[in-house]
Amino acid sequence: MKSNQPKLWKKILISAWALFGLGVFIFCSCLVWVAVEKKVNRHNYFNGTIINDSLQLRQYYRSKQDYVLIYNKNLQRAVSPKMRWVSLGVSEGDSLTVYCDMNGKRGFINLNTGKIMIEGRYNHAWNFSEGLAAVYRDNRIGFINTAGEEVIPCQFPTTQYAITRLGYAFHDGYCVVTNSKNECGLINQTGELVVDTIYDCIWGPSSCGVRIFQDEGKYGIMDMDGTITHPLYYELIYCYGEHLFAVDNGVMKRIDKYGNVLTDFCSEYDFQPMYLPSDYEQEYPTGYFEYYVYGRKGVIDSYGKIVIPAIYNEVNQLDDHLFEVQMGYDGPWRVIDIKR
Repeated sequence: MKSNQPKLWKKILISAWALFGLGVFIFCSCLVWVAVEKKVNRHNYFNGTIINDSLQLRQYYRSKQDYVLIYNKNLQRAVSPKMRWVSLGVSEGDSLTVYCDMNGKRGFINLNTGKIMIEGRYNHAWNFSEGLAAVYRDNRIGFINTAGEEVIPCQFPTTQYAITRLGYAFHDGYCVVTNSKNECGLINQTGELVVDTIYDCIWGPSSCGVRIFQDEGKYGIMDMDGTITHPLYYELIYCYGEHLFAVDNGVMKRIDKYGNVLTDFCSEYDFQPMYLPSDYEQEYPTGYFEYYVYGRKGVIDSYGKIVIPAIYNEVNQLDDHLFEVQMGYDGPWRVIDIKR
């Protein structure tokens, strides 16, 4: 009877070599992965935004956490630490702009050098305007100078709604702030409240050189320093170019900053007849017409009476008395019944 021992040893030897080969393959694969990862980390990036002739903001996508850094092409190396993001918006002075460190704190970095000028220690921060930058600490807004000194203490209460809505930028020496109820006012560069926080909203600056304010459904006009030139009165006020338009009892008028009517009604183009959606060939006009005032659309009837003021981006007729309108390019649509 033949022994099975040689066959057994042969199987063991083959298995050993197979395990050795597998181990070598795994080891080599790990070496290749490490080498590739190092190369990707050092040289490959997905986005490169040019800052100037020598600096570039590079964005890297990683499985653990994405990051950005400022890279000097002449020196062939990074000149900033890793950051979550860097604002490329408006900055002034020594090119200071907001950055977010890897811990989620905001500070300020010099875009021309990649040097951190003010360490990340704020939950929110905004870019500099007229030498001051808004910062958020202890649930309140204050302002610092380019040296990082808090020149207006963090004393103005705010909410998440106001944080996302307001830019907290100074214009002509004044900035919009809010209270804990989201009511708006104005401060000067010393932090003095020159307009009490009592209004639903204050917009500005506008291309018309004024601020528009609103409260309880009415609109008014004030100068940049908060001096009211026309009290709350109109149903709507908006600025287009250098012109101010207001809606009074459903009628669009062109006004000056004092509320004086300059033009009772005007349209940019000839009136365009309107059709129902079912009239594909547009053979049967409804008797209503679109009119335009500086890019905004409204509706008049065949007698020239305004039935919908020209304050919308889009107007469509649904039936003999229903119209759908859209306020703003991305705004919601709503239906207006002109017989109500």
